[in-house]
Amino acid sequence: MSEDEKHENGFMGKSSTEILPDEYISYTKRWFVLLSVVGLNLAGAMIWLTFTPVAYKAVQFYNTDLDTINWLSLVFMVSGIPVGAVATWLLEAYGLKVALLLSAWLACIGSGIRIASVADGLSDDARIALLFVGQSLVALGQPFSMYAPAKTASTWFPEHQRALATTIAAVANPVGVVVAGLVSPLFVQQDGTLNAFHLLITTFAPAAFVALLTSVTMTSAEPPSPPSAGGIRKPGVFGDGLKDLFRNKNYMILVWTVGGGIGLYSTFATLLEQLLCPWGYSDTMAGICSAALTASGVVGAAVIGIYCDYSKQFSTMAKLCYTVTAVGTIIFAVVFHINMDYYILILIIGLGLFSFGVYPIGVELGAECTYPVGVATSSGLIMMSGQIQSIILVLILQSIGRPMSYEETVENNSKCYDFLASDETSTTLSSPLAAAAEQTTTRGETQESITYDLSVSMYVCAGYMALCAVGLLIFFRPKYLRMAAEQGEPTDHSSDLSSMHKTSKEDLSQL
Repeated sequence: MSEDEKHENGFMGKSSTEILPDEYISYTKRWFVLLSVVGLNLAGAMIWLTFTPVAYKAVQFYNTDLDTINWLSLVFMVSGIPVGAVATWLLEAYGLKVALLLSAWLACIGSGIRIASVADGLSDDARIALLFVGQSLVALGQPFSMYAPAKTASTWFPEHQRALATTIAAVANPVGVVVAGLVSPLFVQQDGTLNAFHLLITTFAPAAFVALLTSVTMTSAEPPSPPSAGGIRKPGVFGDGLKDLFRNKNYMILVWTVGGGIGLYSTFATLLEQLLCPWGYSDTMAGICSAALTASGVVGAAVIGIYCDYSKQFSTMAKLCYTVTAVGTIIFAVVFHINMDYYILILIIGLGLFSFGVYPIGVELGAECTYPVGVATSSGLIMMSGQIQSIILVLILQSIGRPMSYEETVENNSKCYDFLASDETSTTLSSPLAAAAEQTTTRGETQESITYDLSVSMYVCAGYMALCAVGLLIFFRPKYLRMAAEQGEPTDHSSDLSSMHKTSKEDLSQL
């Protein structure tokens, strides 16, 4: 059926038996809706990690400490938990329109307020306060778009494009991380100071553009007719669905393991510069590593998404991706403190190719094994698990980092600060940042060091990823309810989800 034959009466509350297969319609507008979600997640990530690639330089500009700069990232993770619950409910109850508009305008307003933090004449406390107010507004809006990929794919895209649409929307956030990693170091001036005003203007521009795009695009919560049986929105399922989710063993394994994968990525995004710079990698090199991780990840996730759309081997690919990611993380933990220059990119690219597919394939699996629970609910709990694990990982890994002595930073050619050794009896620091950090030293005496060795932190992170991979491989044995429903196979929705699953005709071989 063509778009000209579309039904204008909507479809909320209809069952798959009330809408005939020839009434399922895919609208061209779906690509603009997807573009809005992509833009929101990309712009949000740029704001989230604006200062992470230049953390030590931001310490100087705002005359604060490293923990404060790290909290600019953590505020997104903390707010993502309570706001995530609201976002999940809002997406299920009212659809995409309200959620995406909220996300768009909070990002626009918040990023605008951040610019005021660089105004002349303000005290250090006032500048930090303005920065956190703006950052917090963006953080409050971010879950409404971050939790939307699976809902967007289910509501607007046909069955054979769902995994790809989820992947495209989901990887937009890592792409934004990469853009931040590449752009932020460009505003470090030759004297080692940060041009924060131009940096904040640069992050405001995409947020403002996407707010306008979303306002024009999101004129309705859903298309007039669904793209598939799985795209029919069922009212009243949210509260009851939560109970079913917590009783579903396979789904709870996904909440733990896929959430752990999200936590790992958020931790890397927050701490990558702090991981690499003590060992001679510059801010620019850390940005290149972030870009390589995401670029390879986008390619890998796209290929995996297309493959899963046509093969339906979601479980097999999720286990494969997770296993390779865990092994890669272990290798990275062992070798990252060895300055391999550009050769480290080989490891980073290998990690990216497999790691990025874990989230979009994971949320698709969540939708499959929990049907008919709404996809915003199933994907939302996974994302909230990721936020919780992100906070725990960042705080733990940061707290067990070992302060390095001045001699160690010189020996390892640390790039966290610009050091300039003089004579045998004294050492001066070449950048105002280092002076602000009070790392003035005399030979054999270090007054204070805020450069950290995170080697033990990475060992802990790698061990946790290995544990998650083992849990997924051994205990995850899903059935595919949504595919079964779309193929017309009967399912008993009155019983517990864990006992009512019917296997899809295209059921997969398990690892």
